[in-house]
Amino acid sequence: MDKIRSDLKHDPSYLNEVIAVMNSSLNFANKRIKELEEKLEQASIQDPLIELQDKIEMLNRRHFGDGKESLNKLRPPRKTNRELLPHNVSPIEVKDQKLPVVSEIEVEHNEVDCACCDCPKLEKIEGQFEESEEIDLIEKTAIKKKHKRQKYRCKSCESIVTSIGPAKVKKGQKYSINFCVSTAIDKYSYHLPLERQARRFEEQGLKVDTKTLYLGTESVYLNLLPIIDKIKEEILSYGYVHVDETRGKLLSTNTNGYIWSMGNKYGAYFQYETSRSGEVAEEMLGDFSGIIINDGFSGYNRFKQGKKLKVAHCWSHARRKFFDCLENYPKAENAIKLMDDLFEIERKSKGSFKRLKNLRKTKSKEKIEELFEYLLKLERESLPRSGLGKAVAYTLNLWEGLTLFLKDPRIPLSNNLAERVLRNPVKGRDNYNGYRTINGADVAMFYYSIIETCKLLNLNARAYLIEQCHRHWDKRELQTPLEWAQA
Repeated sequence: MDKIRSDLKHDPSYLNEVIAVMNSSLNFANKRIKELEEKLEQASIQDPLIELQDKIEMLNRRHFGDGKESLNKLRPPRKTNRELLPHNVSPIEVKDQKLPVVSEIEVEHNEVDCACCDCPKLEKIEGQFEESEEIDLIEKTAIKKKHKRQKYRCKSCESIVTSIGPAKVKKGQKYSINFCVSTAIDKYSYHLPLERQARRFEEQGLKVDTKTLYLGTESVYLNLLPIIDKIKEEILSYGYVHVDETRGKLLSTNTNGYIWSMGNKYGAYFQYETSRSGEVAEEMLGDFSGIIINDGFSGYNRFKQGKKLKVAHCWSHARRKFFDCLENYPKAENAIKLMDDLFEIERKSKGSFKRLKNLRKTKSKEKIEELFEYLLKLERESLPRSGLGKAVAYTLNLWEGLTLFLKDPRIPLSNNLAERVLRNPVKGRDNYNGYRTINGADVAMFYYSIIETCKLLNLNARAYLIEQCHRHWDKRELQTPLEWAQA
């Protein structure tokens, strides 16, 4: 064989045949290269256009859509059944809470005429009434109280003593504890700006300016400020914590600052900063050891997986990426359905961590494997800069944090708690546009921390603040909402 090949090397006809084959292969390769270059050029032209169309569709859905993220638009809203998830079970059952009740009064009507003969001689039938109920409303009324503190002379030492007066936010304060707390609750829980509250008081004959109203809320804040650090400690003492942030305008400088939040079933803590750097989250968490749940914002990249810290990511955010591009990419629907199945499996735990652990080891693990294979398929079939391509890339890039829940039942499937507690500050931001000063932002963060913690523990924030103001006046130790509920 070697001898034949050696002879062929000098055979002109054989060499011509080899050259022809090589030319044919080279021409085919050049043709293929040209085709690929044309496709690449076409894709580079189309990618920005596709990306722009996807962004327009996403913005239209977010700003002009119905706000729902359900695949079946005709299906009536489903109950969230949050109580079926063990992560949402309150750490304490509150009993005998002193909540206000609607007062009842009886109004007896005696004026009547005989409809048949107009005779004025009517005999009362004792104990016989036609009864009905009516709900009436008496507007919040300002009352000026004049306190007269009786003076006494001690017969033993001839000293003059004066009876104890009402508790105050601070000495010499003209407005009561109830007044100051009510002003704060109306602003930070019901988003009623102080200027609007002042106008409502003026309708009742009480002239009070916004500065006076603010000073009352600030006095409560200064008295009860130590509570916030204790709430923060209670949150960090648990095994996991949700973190998130949203913008909040600073009116004095006309710049955007940021409202940072962290929380879990023990409470919510807010902090205002002018920076969106992850250093803020690092400062808030301190030497926390446990699980951090976040939405994948790059500022949290400083937190690395390790023995002390575990970083989990949010499946609701991953799902939203696919839902945003669903209109243009029907293939996204199957990914959404697979993620919905994960949440449905979670609800079957019915509040039990033990049951949840078993469900995740079997059913959730199988669903994750199926979803991963589907995402790889979508990755091969999607342009990287398209809406679907970006959704796939977002999910796969965070895959380690997204699947961490399979190893630890304490990890919630989503960061929804952080988003829920941020709704109140966001509604406030929309109503009064921002915070005039850094101090005003700090006061707001104090009240948001108290109000949202009370909501998580099913407590009445107004009653809690009034009680703590009285404790401060009496020089008793202040309680966190959790301590108040336990007491």
